[in-house]
Amino acid sequence: IMAKLSFDNIGEFSQARANELFESHKKYLEWRKSEWASRGSDALAKRVAARASTHKTWRQMKGFDLMRHEMNHPGNKPFVIGMGVMSFIYMWSFLGQSQSYRENAEYWSKYQMKKH
Repeated sequence: IMAKLSFDNIGEFSQARANELFESHKKYLEWRKSEWASRGSDALAKRVAARASTHKTWRQMKGFDLMRHEMNHPGNKPFVIGMGVMSFIYMWSFLGQSQSYRENAEYWSKYQMKKH
């Protein structure tokens, strides 16, 4: 089955329409030239240098920035929550010990308590 083609909606091809098409084609060619200019090893080196000066990857991070970055990963959330809960429990149990309890505890009295 042949498709019926209709060229009635093309409109008049005037000088103004030709100039408009020519300008849009010039814009497209300028854009393509800029794309072509961003190719190649020299352009890649420039892009890498620009990104390195504006973007910090996890490899450049140190200390608290790296820790915060890793804690925000979805896969690390359960571990972060677990470490937080366990740290709270350990701190609560350590701070909840009285001096008399420490003196009676075998480990504390043997290794930690100073004997005069």
